[in-house]
Amino acid sequence: MFRGTFAHSIDDKGRIAIPRRFREQLAQLGDSAVVLTRALDSRFRCLDLYPLSEWARLEARLGEMPPFESRTVDFKRLYVHPAQDQQIDAQGRVLVPVELRDYAGLGKEAVFTGDLQKFQLWSQPDWENGRRQLDEARQDPSFFGDFSF
Repeated sequence: MFRGTFAHSIDDKGRIAIPRRFREQLAQLGDSAVVLTRALDSRFRCLDLYPLSEWARLEARLGEMPPFESRTVDFKRLYVHPAQDQQIDAQGRVLVPVELRDYAGLGKEAVFTGDLQKFQLWSQPDWENGRRQLDEARQDPSFFGDFSF
């Protein structure tokens, strides 16, 4: 499981070091590559990064869905089409392709956040803005609705 928040820098070639804790988790899964794609939360632009093995499970579930149903087609267009496999190099870095960097507004400073079976990559300003919005929204007692632990 991926959890935690970690700030890292993106180099001039578009590479970023995956946090050590996440690399250790990837190694336990036997993954030396990740799949990067656009996150689907319409409120925020960030990237989802999946261990290759977890992405394979997602693809298997997609394979069970009706292939010509509009929801399946739309999901593939939004989530699968922009997805790209990237190897983790010997220094623990991954290349973030230009089109995904542009989508997420990634500059020099970025933030990794754990998201259980996957993790996310945010631009520093978007992460701070999103966190501030959620902090304000959660002041409403109905924010979590029926969700309870």
